[in-house]
Amino acid sequence: MQFVQKGTPIVTRAGDAISTPDTAPAIPLTIMNQVINTVRLRYGNLYNKVRHLNVQGGIQFPIGALRARFKWINESTVSPRQKLDPLAKIMFSYHVAEIRIAQTFLASIVTLEAFEARIAEVIAIAYLEAMDQAIVNGTGEGMPLGILNDPRVTSQSGNIIEMTASDLNNWTAWRKKFFAKLPLGYRAGEFIFPLSTVETYLETMADANNNPVFKQSTGLEVNDGDSRNPNGRFFGREIALVEPDILPDFDSASNGDVIGIFWQPEEYAINENFGFTMRRYWDDETNEWVDKALVVVDGKVLNPVGYYLIKKKASS
Repeated sequence: MQFVQKGTPIVTRAGDAISTPDTAPAIPLTIMNQVINTVRLRYGNLYNKVRHLNVQGGIQFPIGALRARFKWINESTVSPRQKLDPLAKIMFSYHVAEIRIAQTFLASIVTLEAFEARIAEVIAIAYLEAMDQAIVNGTGEGMPLGILNDPRVTSQSGNIIEMTASDLNNWTAWRKKFFAKLPLGYRAGEFIFPLSTVETYLETMADANNNPVFKQSTGLEVNDGDSRNPNGRFFGREIALVEPDILPDFDSASNGDVIGIFWQPEEYAINENFGFTMRRYWDDETNEWVDKALVVVDGKVLNPVGYYLIKKKASS
C-alpha cells in the first residue's frame, strides 16, 4: 500500500527491500491470493475454463499422442512394423501484460484491508478482460495466440460451419449442419456466443404457429441476468457469453465472419505463474505517479481438432 501511494520500498520481515533499480517488487501474497479468488469467482468467462500451466518458456513440449493400427493376422502373416507419428509440439513464449492503475484513486484509500481488496479487483478486472480477448483474438505477436488466428484451427476446412440466419433459428439445421459433423470424441465441447446472437436467433426458435420451441428442442438456458455466472446451455453444452468486441453478433457481422465457436476449453492453455510485479514512474504529461502491474503470460491452442468455427453465411 505504501509503495503504491508514496513509493516506499516493499520490505521483508527481515527489513530488506525486495526491489532494486533493476527489478520490480513482487505484489505481496495476501493481494495475490485475493486476485486469484476474484478471478475464480467473478470474472473471466473464457479464462476460467481453459487449462492453466506453469512451465518454462522457450522449451518445446510434446502434446500429441502415440497412435498405431491393429491388424488382423493368420498363421502365415505377421503384422508390419509401424512407425509412430511424431508427437506434436508446442512452445510458450514470454509476453508481458501491463495493467495501469490510477494512483490518485488508490491514494485515497486509508485502510490496508480496503486497499488490498480494491487493488486486487482493479488488477483482476483488467487482466481478465485482456485474457478473454486474447484467447479468441490474440495475434501471437507480443500476446497469446488466439483461436481465430491459429492456422491449425482456421485451416481445417471440415471444422468450418457456415450458417445463415434461418439456420441459426432452426433446431433441425443445427442437428444436420453442425452436430452431425462432430466426432464422438469431441461432442462434449462448449459454445462461445455473443449474447445478442443468442437473444435474436437461438431464443426465438418457434414452430409454424409461432409458438416458442427453443426450450424443448435445444434445451437452451441463458443466465445473462446472473452477474456471477452469466452463461447458459445449448443442446446440453455450456455456452460462454462474450461481448461483441470479442465475437461479433450475427446481424453486424460481415459474410464469412466467425460468429460462434465450439471448443474444448481444456485444449487451450494459458501459461503463467500468477507472479504480478509493480512498477512506478512519474508521468510528466499528467503530473502524477503511475503504477503498473506487470505479468508474464502466454497462451495457445494445444489440440485444434475439436475446435469448430461457426461462420455467417448470407441467405441465398
